[in-house]
Amino acid sequence: MEYFYKIIKKIHIFMHKLLNRSIYSNGVILYGIPRMINSKEIIFEKDVRINDNVFLHGAGKIIVKENVTLSYGVSLISTGYSLENWEKNKITKQHINKKIIIGENVWLCANVTVLPGVTIAKDIVVAAGSVVTKDLLQSGYIYGGSPAKAIKKII
Repeated sequence: MEYFYKIIKKIHIFMHKLLNRSIYSNGVILYGIPRMINSKEIIFEKDVRINDNVFLHGAGKIIVKENVTLSYGVSLISTGYSLENWEKNKITKQHINKKIIIGENVWLCANVTVLPGVTIAKDIVVAAGSVVTKDLLQSGYIYGGSPAKAIKKII
């Protein structure tokens, strides 16, 4: 029975890639079907791997560079409420869109959340469950926590 479900999943992934071939034209490898909002603002470079339950909100633009892995449950959210003039905005719900850039050879482990306006440099691992609220610019480190900060040098 498990074999049957694996075949069905592969067919779903194949159909999803076929229907969205402009997004996946650079050899993106899907292990699950990501949920995407504003997919026209999402760019995947070569050899990106996307696992199950990934959420990408591209309103502010998302650029995922070469050889990046988005593990189970990763969320990249490029939009959020404006906190300026909160007294008014708590009613009007104005959003601010900011670009997210994920550098080459980055591994975002399970359930990492990346918030609007963040840039992650190349050769970084972000530990499971971390929340990235600010740029991670020091390559060769494991980052983790909420908010994410450098934990250990790996290169």
